[in-house]
Amino acid sequence: MRVEAVDERDSTWEDHRPVFRVYVFHGTGSDEPPWTTSTFDIRDADVIDAVGWAQSHVGDGDLYAVALVGADGEGRRGLTWLVGADANDTPRTGTEEALHRRMRELRDRRLRLDER
Repeated sequence: MRVEAVDERDSTWEDHRPVFRVYVFHGTGSDEPPWTTSTFDIRDADVIDAVGWAQSHVGDGDLYAVALVGADGEGRRGLTWLVGADANDTPRTGTEEALHRRMRELRDRRLRLDER
């Protein structure tokens, strides 16, 4: 993790209606693809709600990932991964490999998200 101080005034827009996409990768008894995938969009929530929902909807041996749904300058949909990544993709970089490893680590423990 890298942390750096920034000028908060460098942002030109905000979105107060995020859409989170949750992927649940159903296990086949192996940590290798292919995974069967169920995908859900979550609205009217924040990232804590989305991660909590994902954690409560995975079974033993399953993985989950959470992404922020967005659009590029031409209006094409895309994802910013917040937790994990697509488990069916082959990691091509050290960063992608770390995301896949973290997903496997989270399978065995839950992030503690205190009730509001």
